[in-house]
Amino acid sequence: MSVHVKQDDGHIGWSNGNVEIAYDLGSGRASVKGGNGFVLSGIHAVVKLSEGKIYDSAEAGKGVGAMEDLQDGFGRGNLLTVSFACDFGRTLVQKFYCYENLPYLVTEVCLEAEERIGSGEILVLGAEGVSCPQGEDMRFLFAPFDNDDFVRYAALPLDEIRESYELGAVYDSVTRNGMVAGSISHDVWKTGINGKKGTETALESFHVTAGVTSKLTRDTLPHGTVYGKKIASPKVFLGFYEDYRDGLEAFGRANGIVAPPLKWDRGIPVGWNSWAAVADEINYDIYTGTSDFIREKLQSKGYSAKGRVYINFDSFWNSLTEEQLTAAVKHVQNNGQIPGIYTTPFTFWGGDHTEGEVPGTDGKYRWRDILLKDEEGNILPPIDGGYSIDPTHPGNQMRMKQELENFRKWGFRYVKMDFMAHGAVEGIHYDEQITTGIAAYNFGMRQINELLADELERQDFFISLSIAPIFPGQYAHGRRISCDAFGTIDWTEYMLNSLSYGWWLNENVYRFNDPDHVVLYNSYNHREATMFYEGLSRYFAAVVAGTMLLDSDDFREEKARERAEEILTNQEILDVARAGRTFRPVEGNTGERACDSFVRLDEDGSCCLAVFNFSAEEKKQMELSLARIGLEEGTDYLVKDLWSKEETKARNMLTISLEEAQPKLLRIVRA
Repeated sequence: MSVHVKQDDGHIGWSNGNVEIAYDLGSGRASVKGGNGFVLSGIHAVVKLSEGKIYDSAEAGKGVGAMEDLQDGFGRGNLLTVSFACDFGRTLVQKFYCYENLPYLVTEVCLEAEERIGSGEILVLGAEGVSCPQGEDMRFLFAPFDNDDFVRYAALPLDEIRESYELGAVYDSVTRNGMVAGSISHDVWKTGINGKKGTETALESFHVTAGVTSKLTRDTLPHGTVYGKKIASPKVFLGFYEDYRDGLEAFGRANGIVAPPLKWDRGIPVGWNSWAAVADEINYDIYTGTSDFIREKLQSKGYSAKGRVYINFDSFWNSLTEEQLTAAVKHVQNNGQIPGIYTTPFTFWGGDHTEGEVPGTDGKYRWRDILLKDEEGNILPPIDGGYSIDPTHPGNQMRMKQELENFRKWGFRYVKMDFMAHGAVEGIHYDEQITTGIAAYNFGMRQINELLADELERQDFFISLSIAPIFPGQYAHGRRISCDAFGTIDWTEYMLNSLSYGWWLNENVYRFNDPDHVVLYNSYNHREATMFYEGLSRYFAAVVAGTMLLDSDDFREEKARERAEEILTNQEILDVARAGRTFRPVEGNTGERACDSFVRLDEDGSCCLAVFNFSAEEKKQMELSLARIGLEEGTDYLVKDLWSKEETKARNMLTISLEEAQPKLLRIVRA
């Protein structure tokens, strides 16, 4: 569509037919209208300085507007800038990046001064009203800051809105028409998205604020202060889509434009992880015995991706001697497999024993030296039983350098990095130029990438994050989409909640979503065998996630070996996983629960559909509209169950019967 620019002495505006912005220079407020009927009004920006001054565009007097041509990674368009001359020679600036043919804009706010100033809070997008198209079931998407403590995504009714982190969405779950907003740069700030319901089809307010902390960001201190002669907010995405799922995927791609995912084209990680299987019981015999079983019974029957299989130590690998570790690595390599290991770069687990020497520092630093502290020098309280380490401290840099060099020397080519959110906690950092938790997290992750630079360039080392902030994502190939998930059907439902509302992270922010290691039979904390369909559900849930496919069963048990051989060697299902493409949810009205149906549409007009019964006690009957999952009405389709191999036909509606805890993975093609 053509672009229209309007400007006079009191107003400036821009439209591409998909999104329209009109700025009233006299009031310091803007309105934004989406092509799908959403309208945000009274938009203003506020910068709060640590000295107590507050600069609000709506109270700053008449602004000066300017429009200039724009071309960047998002495409061609125009940059609309509105500036307000403030007291003390300061200037408040709002920027709107508007692109041809795109149904979204990007905005940021900055305050410029002649002297050094500081701010810990910026209202980047303050809409004092949102008019929504008439909807049957309006929802607000809550996203957690990280995946710790089993916090779930939630599709909330508008009267239950609560602060979301880094992204949010307002949409009608029936028509799917919606609006998506969130931060797409994650260098310095933690960002919150919040709103207040007005009527059934309107919000009284909708705010995107940089500088938020809470229990859910794992913080006990306020957000750090950002200093400089120019203080800039994160860039914020605001998009309008007839299908909110398209909007979330576009938001993910926008993040990937700003900070591209770490490159990986060597196939999805397939293999085994020790944690759910044996936890702290891991030893040389279990590790090498698992390697042998997988080579003989699974790998030989196609359980791999691009010929690669990973055998990964989780926590407690340090109960082995260095000689055992190197021997275990050689054993795995001789089996044609790749060894993996585990670390927690930003967490100290020694409790109150902080006088011990930090490894790799030659006695220069004690643990108490490198732990994150408050302004009075007090060590911050533990999270999950572990203390936060300051990622900027040279003692931790020396420690990580030694540990990663050891991993390379021993022959490991995969590392799971856990409890990463500890590195993003607000506190007083050794590097005085780094004043926020996210800035410190970026510092620490950059160091890790620099230490592994050669291997990462060759794609010879895979980095997987476990408990970690959702953003930034450019430092790792994969991130666990939920917290720990084990083998019973309730664990499958829990993990799929994260996929229901975070599927779009796959390929866009991280190369792979990690659905956590797959328990098919039982786990260290639940030694009773699960039902067969529970194991199959856990597997199918991983297959459709994007994905990383790491089993975690104790293969000393014959029944676990038998179930793994039966489930993990179906080539058609493995091919679905090996495609590395995430499925998207069919519905978005499940509150804090998971959607029970996920679809992957293919270019040839066919699709793969996964459905789940989250009850271990009751059967389930499903009626799905083919049009609702993205297929054509009035067309005959052939439906193949990839597990049972049964084939049926469907037209317009699909009827599915599920036993207790049973999943189905269907390929649907034109008949």
